[in-house]
Amino acid sequence: MKRFQFRFEKVLSYRRHQEKQKQRDLAAAENLRRLQEQTIAATLAERARLQQEQNRHMTGTVDPRRLNRYTRYYLSLKHRELADREILARIEKEAERRRMELIEAAKERKIYEKLEERHYERYQGEYNSLLQKETDDLGQKIHWRKQ
Repeated sequence: MKRFQFRFEKVLSYRRHQEKQKQRDLAAAENLRRLQEQTIAATLAERARLQQEQNRHMTGTVDPRRLNRYTRYYLSLKHRELADREILARIEKEAERRRMELIEAAKERKIYEKLEERHYERYQGEYNSLLQKETDDLGQKIHWRKQ
């Protein structure tokens, strides 16, 4: 009997490759999300540093130009933070979409793996029955020769 060969091996291989590509895509999206979170954290740290610096300068006489610069810069940091949070929301949505695509690719791969498993079990059953038949024939020939 010829060896086991799964008819859909190329399709299964393609599905595995597709799943790995989806994993790489998801990893890239997660990396982008992490970088965006770091950007937001840096903006927040800069804002906190700026507030502390301004608090040190608020004792004694207040320089209106310095206060004006501080206010404009503080507002620009606030706008940057809001823009970064919007970008983060879009990145998270994209990462979730890629996660769903990965889940779908894994399901498709598992379908073909299950099909391969069933075909192999059927092949093993046929092989075992053929082997049993040959063993029975051999036993029968030996029995007839002894008589």
